[in-house]
Amino acid sequence: MYRARDTRAGRTVAIKVVPAGIADDPVRRKRLHEDARAAAALSHPNLAALYEIGEHEGQLFLVFEFVPGQTLKAIIAGRPLNPRRAVDVAIQIADALADGHAEGIVHRDLTSENIILTPKGNAKILDFGLASWTGGGARREPDAILDDAPGARALATASYLSPEQALGEPFDQRTDIFSLGIIMFEMLTGRLPFSGSSPSALALQIAQARPQAPTALNPALPGEINAIVSRALSKSLDQRYEAAATLAAELRSVAAILDVRAAASEPVSPPVVARRRGSSRWVVIVTLLALFGAAAWWQRGTVIRAWQRAFGPAAVSRVQSHVPGVNPPPQESSAARGWRSMLPPDTSTAT
Repeated sequence: MYRARDTRAGRTVAIKVVPAGIADDPVRRKRLHEDARAAAALSHPNLAALYEIGEHEGQLFLVFEFVPGQTLKAIIAGRPLNPRRAVDVAIQIADALADGHAEGIVHRDLTSENIILTPKGNAKILDFGLASWTGGGARREPDAILDDAPGARALATASYLSPEQALGEPFDQRTDIFSLGIIMFEMLTGRLPFSGSSPSALALQIAQARPQAPTALNPALPGEINAIVSRALSKSLDQRYEAAATLAAELRSVAAILDVRAAASEPVSPPVVARRRGSSRWVVIVTLLALFGAAAWWQRGTVIRAWQRAFGPAAVSRVQSHVPGVNPPPQESSAARGWRSMLPPDTSTAT
């Protein structure tokens, strides 16, 4: 595979060169063109798009969308993923499978090595509809499975076989669902559900052995995931999920359960009051003002009298005349009478 720049469209692409044996065979060349046209018609955010099939000096090549990121195999690296993340990736893959299957296309070579996770966490399936023309697709053929010579790469490819592929029997879209079941098991536990020292021994395990429940290897997983993985890995086609869309729907139910449990387990934190510079000084001032107001209210009578003495209006003197028979004469206080007795007698006469 080559990384290149499409100068006409202004985009980065990935180019795969078709082996000369295919290009020189008119029958296989025609089949490749038919498969490429069908694959190019697919459009889904979790499928790496096939842009075109081209030819240069008799050499056929396929132009794909370039997908940055790491393979799912490299991200797992023998360790289980976070359960919520694993379920989300599985939902994306199942959605993409459902879209391809709706067009009558089966991947046939679904592994964690041909799924890329982008830096934003989006899953992208590579080579959808073109597995017949890839090395992995060739290694899935029954005669290659029974041949133990290819080695580790053939063993890695055989790890994702469906039972019908391992036995050389006819298969349909449900073979991709079995391969997705293996990928789900790998994401949830960090291990593959089946093992063998050779491709043929591994194929026998896939066809006959019953895998462990994911929770037996990873107790942190929700129990609801066991039934989903078990059904996806059913040996019988009739007991397996009929459609990838059904699998995606059940995975979304598990995702909702995980979200609810995560929200319920989060500790409730007390509300955080934002503090600004100088806020403590204002607290002291407001407290003092409140105390002063309370004291003033308690002693409001004294405060009012003091206020009137200091700032109230001056007293207005009033002269009250005595009218006989109307109002009584004003009464003098004893102090006034005392002062009056000390005055000399009035000797003035009227003129």
